[in-house]
Amino acid sequence: MSDLDAHISKWVGEITMIHTDTFLRIGHSHQVCEDYIINGEFMTSICTPIKYVILSDGCSSSKNTEMGARILCHLAKQYLLYRKDDYRFPSLDYDEMGLWIIHNAELTARQLGLTRNCLDATLIIAYEFQEVYRIYIYGDGVVAVQGKDKKVSIMEIEFTKNAPYYLSYKIDPERMYLYDKMGQELLIHHDSHVTDNTNGYAYDYKTFFRYDAMFFPNILISSDGISSFTRRSDPEQTLEMAEEFLLFKSTKGEFLKRRLKRALKNYDADGINHMDDLSVGAFLYED
Repeated sequence: MSDLDAHISKWVGEITMIHTDTFLRIGHSHQVCEDYIINGEFMTSICTPIKYVILSDGCSSSKNTEMGARILCHLAKQYLLYRKDDYRFPSLDYDEMGLWIIHNAELTARQLGLTRNCLDATLIIAYEFQEVYRIYIYGDGVVAVQGKDKKVSIMEIEFTKNAPYYLSYKIDPERMYLYDKMGQELLIHHDSHVTDNTNGYAYDYKTFFRYDAMFFPNILISSDGISSFTRRSDPEQTLEMAEEFLLFKSTKGEFLKRRLKRALKNYDADGINHMDDLSVGAFLYED
């Protein structure tokens, strides 16, 4: 980003007052962290800022997915840069974006001497444009939204046989055939202090959420590590984790990192640990 772009971005950002931050920590049962997450912003040609958070959660049973997760995240960022001045932006085609990313990711992996299985990873792409959040999910994960009344609700995306539908299956006909034969179903569990329900969909359902920042100012996206917290083998509630993570005391600088470091320190002292890798990204709107 040039000095001029940075100056314009800072000026516009001070008007919109939307901040992003990320947090990443290895799971207690893991030797290698297979999650990866990035955030930042860039400008359109008419100097409108786009703020993004992108995360990927690599499959533990496939090799080198910590590398695949990184490749997917950075290519997702490249796709946003590629499309930011397209006439269709900010609405992007779910299938086109996924295919562009995975085909370019396969090429990158091959050049690095990696097999395509390293790309067995969830991918979540979230960006804010003109005070609207758009979230595209390829695989599993969790989205938490906080309304202006400070109440929190979560959308937890999972699969019936604990085998997420990865983009990598789209470039491997044999694995795609075997996955289809499994009879998977995608589940979206919506949980709040008012509603608790689960809806089932076809495994290739286009998982997309859209929120107006004026009504839902604060958003978290997370890998399924947020659902892996346990206290002496007893699972903790994902909604309660999200509520705790959103208790920001300050909105300046690395607001999410500070909040989660404090929360996890308290959890550790109470014997509450996340077994899976934990990657969390936040959008914070201030009016």
